[in-house]
Amino acid sequence: MQRLFALIWMVVGVFSLTAYAQPVHIDIEASGVRKMKVAMPTYVGPPEMAGSVWAVCEKDLQMSGIFEVISPQSYISPGPLGEVQPGNLKDFALIGADYVITATVGRQGTSGQFKVQVVEISSAQVLMSATYTSRADTMYMAVHTFMDTLLKEKFAIDGIFTSKIVAIMKDKGQKQLYVSWCDGTGGSVIRGGGSLVLNPAWSPDGKKIAFVSYARNNPDCYILDVATGKMKLVSSQRGINITPAFDPSGTRLACTLSVDGNPELYSMDLDGTGRIRLTSSWATDTSPSFSPDGRRMVFCSSRAGNPQIFIMDVATKNAQRISFEGTYNTEPVFSPRGDLVAFCYLVKGEGYHIAVVQPDGSKLRVLPGTGKGDESPAFSPDGRLIAFASSDGNIYVTDLLGTTTVKVTSGGGFTEPAWSRPGM
Repeated sequence: MQRLFALIWMVVGVFSLTAYAQPVHIDIEASGVRKMKVAMPTYVGPPEMAGSVWAVCEKDLQMSGIFEVISPQSYISPGPLGEVQPGNLKDFALIGADYVITATVGRQGTSGQFKVQVVEISSAQVLMSATYTSRADTMYMAVHTFMDTLLKEKFAIDGIFTSKIVAIMKDKGQKQLYVSWCDGTGGSVIRGGGSLVLNPAWSPDGKKIAFVSYARNNPDCYILDVATGKMKLVSSQRGINITPAFDPSGTRLACTLSVDGNPELYSMDLDGTGRIRLTSSWATDTSPSFSPDGRRMVFCSSRAGNPQIFIMDVATKNAQRISFEGTYNTEPVFSPRGDLVAFCYLVKGEGYHIAVVQPDGSKLRVLPGTGKGDESPAFSPDGRLIAFASSDGNIYVTDLLGTTTVKVTSGGGFTEPAWSRPGM
C-alpha cells in the first residue's frame, strides 16, 4: 500500500488419566506470558492423509497465539499415537509439554474422520476426546472445527478458524481476488474483476467484498456478492475511487475519491448514492477504517508533509494525528475491539514493519514480523492476531506481542489481506 500511496501522492510424572478439565482463562496478551507447549506425535492413519491433517493442526496451534508445538524430533514417543496411555504421559512431561494431542485419521468412501484427544499433562485430565468428520478432500475443515471448539470451550477464547482472509494474488500476470480460510487452506481465485484488482475489504457480515478494479481503465470501486459471485459497480467518479471500507452497519462505504480534484475521503451508500465528503485538505487522504462503534475513523494523510496516521470524529469531522514516530506510516486499521490501531510503519534503515498504537497515539509498539518488509495489517475478528503481507509475497499471521509469526500462504504473489468474521 505504501506504493499505492506514493503513486497517488506522487518434569513431572503422571500415571493416570482422569475426568475432563474445566475451562481455563488465560491472559494471552500479558507481557512475558509463556505460550503453552504442546506435544503432538504422528497421527495414526494412512500416512499421506494423516500427515496432511497433522500439518494443518500444527499450523493452527501455532497460529492461535497461545500454543507452541514442540518439535517432534525431541519426542521420546514420536508415534504414530492415536490415544494417550497412562504410561506415555511421563515421556511428554520430560520434554516440557503442557498438553499432548493425539489423533487417528481415516477415510470411508468420500468422507474423512478425525478422532482427536487432548490431555493436560500436569493433571492427567482429558480436556477433549471427540470425533470430527469432513469430506476426505477437505479434512482441514475438521481441524478448524476442532480448533475452534478447543479454544472456546477449554480456554474461553473465541474461535477464529472458520473465518476467511481475502487478499490480492498475482496470477498469470494478473492481480485477482483470492479467498481462503484464515490459515491458508481451501484457497481459490475469484475472477471477473478485470486484470488488475486492489484494496479488498470485507463487509461486517462477510457476505460482500468491496474492491478496486481497473476493468474500465480507471480505478473504480466495486462490491462482490460472495454467495452469487455477482459484482456491482459502486463508484466510478472521474479520477480515483480507491481504498474502500465498510462502516460497522455494513450499509455505507468510505473510500478515497478525487472527484473534486484532490484525493479526499467520502462515504456513500452501497449503490453509490448519498455521497458525503469527510475530509477537506490540500493533502492526500486515504485508507479509511472505522472503529467498531462507527464513531471514529482512522486514515492516512500527507497533511503533515509525509504520510502519517490520523483519527477523525465522524460526526464533527475533526481529525487529530496519532502517529509521531516513523517517517512514512500508512494503511491504518482499527481493531475489532476498538483498543488498537495497526498500520504499516517505516523504520529508518530497517524497512517496513507492522506497528500498533492506541487510538490516542500512545504506547506505540513495533512488531518484529518477518523482518523482510511487512505491510497491509488486518486484525483477526477477535482482535488478538494480525495478518499482514510480507515482501516475500506471502501472507503471515502474528500475535500482538510479535512472539510468533506463522506463514499461511506459499508460492508468493500475495498482498493486501483482509480478515472476515468467523463462519463467513
